[in-house]
Amino acid sequence: MRNSNIIIALLLLIISNVRSQNISDIVRWSSLDQIGTARTLGVGSAFGAMGGDFSVININPAGIADFRISEVTFTPSLRGNKTKAYFDNDASSIENRKGTKLGLDNIGFVIANNPGSNWTSSNFAVGFSRIADMQRNVQLSGKIKGSITNYFAEQANEKVPEELDDWIAYPAYNTGAIYDFNGDNYYETDFADPNQEVFRTQEIIQQGGINELSIGWAGEYKNNMNLGISIGVPFSSFEELKTYSESDPDDEIAAFRNLEYIERLNTSGVGFNFKAGFTYKILNQFRLGGAFHSPTWYRFTDDYSTSMLYSFEDGSIQTYDYDSPDGTFEYKITTPWRAIGSLGTTYRVGEIRGFVNADFEYLDYTNASYNGTAFDSSQEEQQWTNEVNGEVQRRLGTATNVRLGTEFGYKNLRLRAGYSWERTPFNADDFFNNKTSFGVGFREDNFFIDLGIRVAEYAEGYNPYVVLDSELDPLANINTSKTRAALTLGFKF
Repeated sequence: MRNSNIIIALLLLIISNVRSQNISDIVRWSSLDQIGTARTLGVGSAFGAMGGDFSVININPAGIADFRISEVTFTPSLRGNKTKAYFDNDASSIENRKGTKLGLDNIGFVIANNPGSNWTSSNFAVGFSRIADMQRNVQLSGKIKGSITNYFAEQANEKVPEELDDWIAYPAYNTGAIYDFNGDNYYETDFADPNQEVFRTQEIIQQGGINELSIGWAGEYKNNMNLGISIGVPFSSFEELKTYSESDPDDEIAAFRNLEYIERLNTSGVGFNFKAGFTYKILNQFRLGGAFHSPTWYRFTDDYSTSMLYSFEDGSIQTYDYDSPDGTFEYKITTPWRAIGSLGTTYRVGEIRGFVNADFEYLDYTNASYNGTAFDSSQEEQQWTNEVNGEVQRRLGTATNVRLGTEFGYKNLRLRAGYSWERTPFNADDFFNNKTSFGVGFREDNFFIDLGIRVAEYAEGYNPYVVLDSELDPLANINTSKTRAALTLGFKF
């Protein structure tokens, strides 16, 4: 009976470590939306050579210098997401999920000042912007080869029970999902045939994002050169609940009945970065812009726990469950720096005015890094840090993102549109994420209101777990569509 081994393991168990931090964390915190106000949303965040909108503090802070009067903005938003997901080897089982959420994208203050002499403006800005949103609900289901119990066994192999980690291998051992029948520290499962097809589902519920507090200054020199700098303090949070299950509805596997494995992750962090930029007016109609975004130096804390339930037949149907202890991990992440080059033109014919702007953003994701040794100098932590950073070098690459935007104005009315192509961080992917934006606005002397809408499409591969035999990895495809509608109310004073 496996139960006697489980009782012995309970007596021998000691605290051990498991690493939930990996390359996904680096990608998550390096993927940003340079938006805030509805105006910037409406032109697809293509604002690098323009100015006069609070959101430039996150794109090219030199644009703050274009304010001639002080301003306050407030931007609530409605964020919707829809996912379509399916296992690569069972495309017939397509699952769709969607959800919506109200939020706050921006509060900003700009204090305009004309100091005279060669400096025609010296402006200060402070506020916060929502620069990343991670809300998503994914549902997967299908019948494909392999079982997650093989993954559990590989995590446990060559270890005695007291060496098994608290969150993956030991819960599997405690509930009977894996067992050491021969006592050789190599673990067996109820799936004698590794190619056995198993019905499985996984639900992933994600929430959180990044709110960045920004403080900036910019000045205009001799009416044609803007210089600006800003400091950003991002406050980050992320919650993820992953529920994975396997079952045998057709009674095809001798001992196995069902399995459920739940992972809970709660991440919070704070960071620091700075941005600097310039814009230069050529013949007053054409503008050049350039900006540098430093890396963001983050400190994170993860709270992680798991639960497992396993049901099998051993003379009679038996079910065991286990809740892991709570694990807390502290670590640091450095995101890649960014460079943005911009080219824009403005026009005005009578009561018709507007602009066209193009931004070209370059970043190298291999400049990102993970550091777990800042809070744990053990050899194990150093080894894991090296492993994660090695994955960054092998799997991530460079990206050149292009954003185009335009605004057309007639009297007090404004119409806007934007489009962007943004490459995925992974060097094995050769596709771009596409974002389409539209907007409308109405402006009076001391008041304005803007509405912006954007639809973004993303595609990615996903594995609930990874085993040594890559042919048994349950590769899935997730297509995500995110819709964002923002309404900005602004007052000039």
